[in-house]
Amino acid sequence: MRDNIVLSDGTETIVVNQLSYCELIKWLIVKYTGVSYQEADSCVEQHIPFFEGIDNFLSASLESHSWPYYYTAMDLFFGGHTHTKPVLPPPDTPERLGLYEKIEENILREQNLKEPIIWESN
Repeated sequence: MRDNIVLSDGTETIVVNQLSYCELIKWLIVKYTGVSYQEADSCVEQHIPFFEGIDNFLSASLESHSWPYYYTAMDLFFGGHTHTKPVLPPPDTPERLGLYEKIEENILREQNLKEPIIWESN
């Protein structure tokens, strides 16, 4: 698993940062569930094939539409959409989405991570 995987369909290019995405999900689990980083790390490590599978244009394109990544984090941690109430509110209203965006931005900056999926025009 690594960052800077460049994928193209001839018209558009996607840069996939698997490692950064994996770390972002861990930190989102920490922030939204209140568990330790070690617990989040253990959970995500069990799902490494999910991140490794984002390695072709189609899979990256589909995954880029999973933003906000909160839902991916909660699904991986709780095993589906039905879960207990998170510590922080889910980003399902404009106000809560704003909070989520700040949290994600802070995680990326504080952990020195790259955006998980970046679209570029050729």
